[in-house]
Amino acid sequence: MLSFQTLPAEVLLMIAQYLGGAYLRAEVGRILLCRTWYSVTQSVAWEVVGFSINTFESFLQAPTTIQSFIHSRVKNLSISGPYDTNIPFQTQTTETDTQETWRVAKLRSLLQARNTTLCTSLTSFSTTTLPQMHKLHTFALNISSQSTIYTETDNTWTDTLRTLVTSLPHTLTSLTIDKLGPTSRFSAGAQDPHAVCKIVLANNAIPSLRHLRLRLHSICPLLFAIKDIQIHASLETLVVALDACSPQLGMVHHAHRCRQPQQSSQRLYDDMVDAAKIAVEAGCFPALKKARILRYDVEGLVFCSLDVVTGRMIEVPEGVEWGDVNWDDQSNMAVDLREESVDGGDLLDGQELEVGEVLPTPYAVGLQTTLTINIASHA
Repeated sequence: MLSFQTLPAEVLLMIAQYLGGAYLRAEVGRILLCRTWYSVTQSVAWEVVGFSINTFESFLQAPTTIQSFIHSRVKNLSISGPYDTNIPFQTQTTETDTQETWRVAKLRSLLQARNTTLCTSLTSFSTTTLPQMHKLHTFALNISSQSTIYTETDNTWTDTLRTLVTSLPHTLTSLTIDKLGPTSRFSAGAQDPHAVCKIVLANNAIPSLRHLRLRLHSICPLLFAIKDIQIHASLETLVVALDACSPQLGMVHHAHRCRQPQQSSQRLYDDMVDAAKIAVEAGCFPALKKARILRYDVEGLVFCSLDVVTGRMIEVPEGVEWGDVNWDDQSNMAVDLREESVDGGDLLDGQELEVGEVLPTPYAVGLQTTLTINIASHA
C-alpha cells in the first residue's frame, strides 16, 4: 500500500486543493507532514488570500521577504471589512445639544484621520506591492463603515482608488471595488474628481478583464465614454451599483456624480443607463452577456437592477448580493422597459433623497462550521 509520503505529487496537489489554503494556513503542522507535501502546499496555501482591514495593515508591516513570498503566489486577493471598528459611535441619551455637537465634531475628526491612514496604506500597497502580483487573477476591495455621520472624504478616496486601479497587473480577469458609505456630497474643486470612470475601461488598462463590479461614492457616464474605452473583447459581466443598503444602520447610501455631486440620483441613473446603452450598441463589449445597473427605487422602497443588454428591469430579491449576476433574471418580477418605464420624478422633484429607512426581515441560515479530515501517515 502506498504511504502518504510516496503518493504522486499530482495526488498530493489534489488533496491540498480540496483542503484549501485557509485550512492549510491555520496551523503550521498541516503543511509539514513531509517534504513533498510541504513543496506542494506552497502553491496552494497562498493562492487565495482574504485580508480583513486589520490583517491587511499588519501585512504591510511584515518583513519584505514575507510580503514577497506571499504576493508572488497569490491569485485571488480580497481586502474587506469595516475600517472604523475602533471608533466609539455610541450616543449618550442624556447629552445636551452642545455636548452632542461636540461629540459629532470629534467623531468626524476621528473618521477623517482613520480614512487618511487607511488611504495612505492602500496607496503604498498599490504602488509597491500590487504591480508585482504577476499571478493575480481576481481582486476585490470591499470597504464598509459603521458610521451614520457623513464626512468629507471624497477627495481622499478618489486619489487612492485611482492609484489602485492604475497599479493592477494586466493578468487580472475579475475586479470588484465596493466603497460606498457615509461620504457627503462634497466637492473641493479637485483637479481630477474621477476615481475610476476614466481609467478602469481605458484602452489596454486591464486587457484581460472579464468581470467588473463597481459600487463607489462617485461615478459618472464617462465610465462608458466610447472614445476612451475602445473595444473590450473579453468583458463578459458588468455591474454598477449606484446605491448601497446598510441593514445594520437602516440606511441607504447614494453615489453622486463626479463633477456635479449635488445632482439628483435619478438624473445620474438615467445618464448612466443612456451611456451604457450607447457603448453596448456600438459594439464596445462584443462578449458582454450581462450589464446591470442597480438603483434604489424610492417608490417601491426596493433595489432594482436594469440589464442594459436585454433591456429588462428586475427587482433584486432579498438576500441577493449586489454583485451577484447569477440569480434568476427570468422571474415574474421582470419588466420590459420597452413597454413600461419607472417614473420617480414627482417624488424627487426639487429635493434629493439622502437617507432611506430599511427594515430587514430577520432570518436564520444553518451553516456547517466544522470540517474534520483524517490523514493516516504510514512510515
